[in-house]
Amino acid sequence: MNRERIMGIRLTNSITMDLMRIMGYKTLYPPQKLALEKDLENGKSILIASPTASGKTFVALDAIINSLKRENKRAIYTAPLRSIASQKYKEFKKIEEMGYKVRLSIGDYEEGPPKADVLITTYERLDSIIRNSPDILKQIGCVVIDEVHYVDDEKRGPILETLISKILYKTPSLQVVALSATVPNADEIARWLNADLVYSSWRPVPLYEGVYKDGIIEFSDGKKREVSIISKEPSIDLAIDISSNGGQSLIFAQSRKRVVQLAKKASSFHQYYSYNKNMAKNYAKKILSTGGPKSLREELAQLILNGVSYHHAGLSNEQRSIVEEAFVNNAISAIIATPTLAAGVNLPARRVIVDEYYRYERGYRSPIKVSEYKQLAGRAGRPGLDPYGEAIIIAKRSDSSEELIQVYINGSLEKLESKLSGLRGLRHSVLGAIASGISNDEESIMSLHKNTLYYLQRGEKTISRLLNTAIKQLIDWGLIQTDSNKLFSTNLGYVTSKTYLDPESIPILKRILGKVKKFSESIILYIISSMPDINPFIVSKSEEDKIMDRVLEDAYELVDIIDWMGPEEVEVIKTMFVLKDWINEVPEDKITENYNIGPGDIASLIDNAKWIARSLGEILEVIGIPNDVVAQFKLMEKRIESGIKPELFELISIPEIGRVRARRLYNSGYKSLADLATANPKDLLKISGIGPSIVSKILEYFNRNEESKEYKKKEEEGLEFDLYRD
Repeated sequence: MNRERIMGIRLTNSITMDLMRIMGYKTLYPPQKLALEKDLENGKSILIASPTASGKTFVALDAIINSLKRENKRAIYTAPLRSIASQKYKEFKKIEEMGYKVRLSIGDYEEGPPKADVLITTYERLDSIIRNSPDILKQIGCVVIDEVHYVDDEKRGPILETLISKILYKTPSLQVVALSATVPNADEIARWLNADLVYSSWRPVPLYEGVYKDGIIEFSDGKKREVSIISKEPSIDLAIDISSNGGQSLIFAQSRKRVVQLAKKASSFHQYYSYNKNMAKNYAKKILSTGGPKSLREELAQLILNGVSYHHAGLSNEQRSIVEEAFVNNAISAIIATPTLAAGVNLPARRVIVDEYYRYERGYRSPIKVSEYKQLAGRAGRPGLDPYGEAIIIAKRSDSSEELIQVYINGSLEKLESKLSGLRGLRHSVLGAIASGISNDEESIMSLHKNTLYYLQRGEKTISRLLNTAIKQLIDWGLIQTDSNKLFSTNLGYVTSKTYLDPESIPILKRILGKVKKFSESIILYIISSMPDINPFIVSKSEEDKIMDRVLEDAYELVDIIDWMGPEEVEVIKTMFVLKDWINEVPEDKITENYNIGPGDIASLIDNAKWIARSLGEILEVIGIPNDVVAQFKLMEKRIESGIKPELFELISIPEIGRVRARRLYNSGYKSLADLATANPKDLLKISGIGPSIVSKILEYFNRNEESKEYKKKEEEGLEFDLYRD
């Protein structure tokens, strides 16, 4: 189908032409043309499986815009990760010049959906929106499901699968546009979605895959290339090699430890990299001005100055964004990253280097899947910048190049399999369906879950058995009840569903409450850390004894609650101590050092823990726990959010007064807002970390506007002051 025919038949309303102009397309890619042939613009559901950078985002936007025009309803885009949703939000903002409002919603599970024509969310957030506002499904004309292969993911797969089943059950005529780069059983997934399949192997940049061993890259097409051995570290030699030809590289390793180790070693060969050193200086300064441990910021800044950086979930969102931006602008030649980078933002490079194809989990070594390798390899080749892309696997001594080519490069992708058999996802789904009124008996529950991939792959008998078990557990836990063959959520079940907590939180909570004699800070934090929605921190062998010693010294009340100190329990306790240090104002540098975690880990824990603390407060009210205990959980939510002791609550209400500045003000005698309201600005400037800009904010807060302008002016004039950041 040529472009003229597309214009003549498909673009009579000029919507797609307008979108092409806005998104910078002069012509359409083959996968995009295939999607139009499937009647995408008239509301046909499709699954598009094509490589990274083949134009899937444009297909999604085209479906969305045509749906908005045709249906006069809202459209939703949903993705597995906040980072993906945030990046798409920036891209989708371009369509606002067509008159459509775009909003991002990745926050509170209990908030209602923002008013917008196009809503961008994560899977969990969309599931929560539907659960708390089920009528929204009637308002949606098109839903785009990005990275649909996540249905095979142990953690997010059940949420995605049951979310899709709800959409298919309640609004079978709604247009579903599913996107993925790797769907081996694409026909089956398309059948599940009641969608037409658009399958294409077309890439905007050719990809060459190979294996590196003993100084030689052996490509899958039989060609070989010699690489100079400079560093004696294969990944670094490959990065140097491609940089000498004007290309950048992404090096993927499985562990953070290996990623940091490689980055440090790679930085010592900075003289071999081709990158913009002046730009690197700017990005190094940006890293230094971020929050988090000073030692980490300085380390990362120095790496960037040397043309490389590492990238993993332990960095803050801001730090990861700076590293990504530096790479896009050629301020660094190579990023050494964990696979989370490939699962997140779109950041291609000329050469992708797979440093490790084994993963170690709790002492066991297992090879990564072919599909995971293909996800990494898909990042190779920058459209418009690179003439080609390369994906190179580093062979271990025990493996031959031929073996790896056969297994990973020419091997078959693993079939996407439903992950509902673990029951956790089904319990979540069943409770949500009953509490929101989507289903009210076993027959309708079954009808809903006939729309799952699990039903398609395993059949009615198997899923019926699992659903019966899930319903029985929810009844036993007091979350639902039966009456005349009807299913109803209890008050406890309704609140659990509304807050989006895992239903298993309730029996865990009740078990712990049955042992608690008196609530303390440690007990409350232990309860929060024990909830299944918390991802506890891994504990190394060297940490175990230290953690147990600290329990006896600092949280002895836990001894009466914990039955057995197994590995999982020790992880919960470590997580509890991280939270305990955080709310007691231990500096972030010390927390990261003491527990071997990063600022991104702390931020993720805080985000989850404050949601769980708030949710448990609501649940405890329903259970009938005394008001003073409920109040302690609500107070704990605020402390977790701000990382402070209670006496600082007043001070942190002032903009830009975080936990560190608030403590310094408090220790200097400004213990309340009343103390600050009449403070002498010159006295405030004597406090470390309080410069003219902060003084201006304090004065403005108390409507001392003329004085505020004076200090703002001093800051603009470059008055020397302490640049200390919270």
